[in-house]
Amino acid sequence: MADITQLAKEWWLLAVLGVVSLAIVYPDVTLLAVGIIFGFYLLMAGVFELVEAVVGDPASRALSAIVGIVALIAGLICLRRPGDSLLALVVVLGAYLIVTGVARLVRAFASVEYRGLSLLGAVVDLVLGILILSWPDESLVTLAVFFGISLIFRGVFALIAAFQLRKVHKEGSSDVAPPITAAPA
Repeated sequence: MADITQLAKEWWLLAVLGVVSLAIVYPDVTLLAVGIIFGFYLLMAGVFELVEAVVGDPASRALSAIVGIVALIAGLICLRRPGDSLLALVVVLGAYLIVTGVARLVRAFASVEYRGLSLLGAVVDLVLGILILSWPDESLVTLAVFFGISLIFRGVFALIAAFQLRKVHKEGSSDVAPPITAAPA
């Protein structure tokens, strides 16, 4: 319980990730800006996964570390060459969705709590990643729609988790006894 209370203090990080995920859904800017936005998103997701690998459930630490490293690499690729090639961006993001989908699928079967939502998120990531890689020559609009659908799910899940952690944090801080100011008579 102490680990959850400690993690709950940083609930706002998940909230930021959720808001960023939902904000990316409307990429009305150039390919360069979309590549940069996706790059930063993937870097944030990678850092979050690596933190999860260090402090999270010991059974899923290896998966979190793998997903975190893949997300960091994908994010760096997107930031290094955001406007050079749509094909590279499609392949990187499609591969990222497949890797995270597989990891989420394994985690869903390892955990009983919220298994249905976890399975749904994993299947969405897998299907969208496969679809993106199946049509790599399609336009950025197709990529934006598929990845946007994934980001909506991720954003909503991240915001739900953030506010659950915030609730745990508030409940944990209210359990502290008030200081004693005078001795009873």
